[in-house]
Amino acid sequence: MTNREISTIFSRIADILEIKDENVFRVRAYRNASGNIIGLSRELKEIYKEDPSNIETIPGIGKDLKAKIVEMIETETLEYYEELMNEFPSGFLDLLSLSGLGPKKLKKLREELEIENVTDLEKACEKGKLESIEGMGKKTQEKLLEAIGHYRVSEGRMLLPEAYAHAEEIISYLRKYKVFKRLEKAGSLRRAKETVGDLDILASATDSQKAMDHFTAFPGVENVIAKGKTKSSIRLKGGPQVDLRIVDKECFGAALVYFTGSKQHNVKIRTIAKAKGLKVSEYGVFNVKSSKGKEKFVAGKTEDEVYKTLRMKWIPPELREDDGEVEAAKSGTLPKNLIEVKDIKGDLHLHSPESDGRSTIEELAEKAIEKGYEYIAITEHSKFSRIARGLDEKRLLKHIDKIRKIAKKYKKLKILTGIEVDMLDDGTLDLDDVVLKELDIVIASIHSKFGLDKKKQTERVLRAIDNKYLNIVGHPSGRLISSRKPIDLEFDRIFKAASGANVFMEINTHGERIDLNSQNARRAKDFGVKFAICTDAHEVAQLDKIFFGVVTARRGWVEKKEVLNTLPLEKMLKALKRK
Repeated sequence: MTNREISTIFSRIADILEIKDENVFRVRAYRNASGNIIGLSRELKEIYKEDPSNIETIPGIGKDLKAKIVEMIETETLEYYEELMNEFPSGFLDLLSLSGLGPKKLKKLREELEIENVTDLEKACEKGKLESIEGMGKKTQEKLLEAIGHYRVSEGRMLLPEAYAHAEEIISYLRKYKVFKRLEKAGSLRRAKETVGDLDILASATDSQKAMDHFTAFPGVENVIAKGKTKSSIRLKGGPQVDLRIVDKECFGAALVYFTGSKQHNVKIRTIAKAKGLKVSEYGVFNVKSSKGKEKFVAGKTEDEVYKTLRMKWIPPELREDDGEVEAAKSGTLPKNLIEVKDIKGDLHLHSPESDGRSTIEELAEKAIEKGYEYIAITEHSKFSRIARGLDEKRLLKHIDKIRKIAKKYKKLKILTGIEVDMLDDGTLDLDDVVLKELDIVIASIHSKFGLDKKKQTERVLRAIDNKYLNIVGHPSGRLISSRKPIDLEFDRIFKAASGANVFMEINTHGERIDLNSQNARRAKDFGVKFAICTDAHEVAQLDKIFFGVVTARRGWVEKKEVLNTLPLEKMLKALKRK
């Protein structure tokens, strides 16, 4: 059992205990353990194999939790968790996926309205039943119906980071078996869509039967859906369906183009091929006008070969959505230098325990050095975010001094002072300018009043951009992919103002945000807006989520030169200066 799986189980146990009104300290123990486990740089099973006693050295893990971790490592299950889960009907705990519905509200809904699944809640909201419950009402119903709508759209799909974690785990397992010669992700996962359904993996192997035997024996398999010599499908425990295809190395490139998609992209290139007397399929590119009357294999070993045969440049997978990329590949106008992970020189949005982070400044710094970064910015929440222990002016000034003292310890990394300040509903920032001017970086985000109408929301953001100390608009749309719709904004006006003021738009990768999304990033680019790709990390492991911001930017056709934190320190600081 992986760290991710163990962390998820502990988190779900905390939810259940909270619903059951168990001791708050016990609930907190499971939540803290969940967070600490996901932040580990090594797998618990490796730590256990070396010396079981080392598990207790992990922060937040005592004898009881250690015993449960050992049970999961040894048996791939946890009896206590299964017992808790059996106390609730199937689908009940899915309700916790809905924005605005925590364990306490869920407990009340179950007790007073006998809500047991998303459908029950949807019907109750539609009939106005929540209006009679203390602490809820009409607005709560409206928000929950919106959240249910988002849940329905994403039902059966995973967020991109979860899909990547599953795929990497399986591919890592397959790579250890010498029969496999090549393994590649395909489908919407390779195109880096923000949600993914089934996982597609393409492989070449010296013995397809042995390869499929090994694949279907993966330890995380719940059941084998189908097994053949060239294609097999499995269902992971509590996870997605995974399809593995074995293809000949001579047509691997053609198969990778075909199974990466998108469907619309493939239709477009097949149409172009047909006009040239060619046929494109997963088996290669063929000349259908061969003099011998037979289809002649022309290309297919590599993707580049396939596209070259069609007289176009190779198209990065993230762009293959039939959104102008084929025409750009034909005319030679594709972005020449799409952003890559290796281009990132620092992370400008990080939280420490001074507000709601879980890793110290020193721990964040060490992780940044490990990643080869030149700089980071510590950007706590401001005073309006009380739930996140936001800083007022007095605390912030003290914190600035603390950051600068810590920064002196590091020669290879510059630690910058910053803040994630709240945009109030009128667009003013919730900290005084006299303090903001002391900081290296100011990010402004919306954390409240998501339901204002489009005009008011837009004016709110525009007024914030007018503040001469603002550098970055944080997670601009405020959306959560599966549970909260985007804020209603006139983005063109905002992008125009941001470009004119030299204010950067953030592509934020924290949790289920990925915000700006790729469509808005591409539109912002049209206005000359530049970007900051940040993790909004609250613990060290989240710094690795920068990858998902980069692939989102790539889907938005964003180039290296358009991203603030690809610049070396001095150039980056210079680029921050307002117009």
